[in-house]
Amino acid sequence: MKDIIITGKRIKTELFMLLYCYLAANLVNIFSILYYQTSWMEVLTWQRFVLFIGFLFYLVTVVVRFVIYLVRGKKDQQQVA
Repeated sequence: MKDIIITGKRIKTELFMLLYCYLAANLVNIFSILYYQTSWMEVLTWQRFVLFIGFLFYLVTVVVRFVIYLVRGKKDQQQVA
């Protein structure tokens, strides 16, 4: 069986993407607190939902990056042929 090697650079990139998605979810939470004029305690009490939404954002970015990878791959194959 062939070993799969994930480089440190790739791990770092993915962790930063996950961090950015988590921060984006927190910004959405803060915006909703400001928009609906609710208690700032919700920043802390809703963290598990913010974490879940952050993972959803990350999943969306993974799908988008995969689609871009597929499109670029097909374009490169057409240029070679």
